[in-house]
Amino acid sequence: MRLAAVDIGSNTVHALVADVVRGKLEDVAHYVEMPELGARVARTGEIGPGAKAAIRALRSVLARARSHNFDVLIAGATQAVRQAKDGADFARAAGDAIGVTVHVISAKREAELSFLGVASRHAVRREWVMVDLGGGSTEVVIARGREMLRAATLPIGSGVLAGMYLSDPPKPEERARMRRAALRELARAPDGEVERLVATGGTASNLPLVLTHRNPPPVLTTADLLNCEARLDAGRATDVARAVGLPANRVRAMRAGVEALLLFLDWYGLALLQISHEGLRHGMLLAYLDRGNDWWR
Repeated sequence: MRLAAVDIGSNTVHALVADVVRGKLEDVAHYVEMPELGARVARTGEIGPGAKAAIRALRSVLARARSHNFDVLIAGATQAVRQAKDGADFARAAGDAIGVTVHVISAKREAELSFLGVASRHAVRREWVMVDLGGGSTEVVIARGREMLRAATLPIGSGVLAGMYLSDPPKPEERARMRRAALRELARAPDGEVERLVATGGTASNLPLVLTHRNPPPVLTTADLLNCEARLDAGRATDVARAVGLPANRVRAMRAGVEALLLFLDWYGLALLQISHEGLRHGMLLAYLDRGNDWWR
């Protein structure tokens, strides 16, 4: 069976196509666009005119995904749509555009689904922490093996932080203000004596590419993250984007995201960041296999 999941996030719209092989997922294709709803919602409280760009992005990723002839499509929306005053109207319009219901996923369920995806590959026996750093929020889960122990959703998002605090290129004093703001929210992160931090989301999955596109590393050190930060801040986003081979809007969001990941490592007393390319969309598909159309509840 071949499944597809669409995720409308605060920075991005993703489509994942995967085969189910002996109960496990094998990726077939992944497409992404960056309409950046989160910054608009944070500024105005609503999606408003940004809905057109987001639905264009949704149609674009799905048109490419359809070339892989999947059997089932599920769709969800997260923080920006959840937070927006017109989020329910947008979700209905998005569902009409693609022909399936777009479910607005609760913060609690988003954390569960992201964890389900990450744990399918990265769970360890002792306590570990998952950080799903998105554009508008971050889901943090303390776990033992594949069992969630404690979880929290923090209003720390790469797109929102970058839009609120950083110019192009960022100034040191802007980074300092952003760091202080993120630290205030980090105080609500769940406690744990963890031996591993696994990060998922757009910043995490793209940071290795800032270091190298040839055999990007699956584990980053604190020094690697500081190196990434220096490269991302080295000039205007358009110039950095050409140098590192990523879109300029991705570069802008990652400038804030790398700072957040450094703070999480420090918070939990760790020096290594494990990168997961599994996350929310994989969790959505695994939940569909388990619960059918109630996957999002």
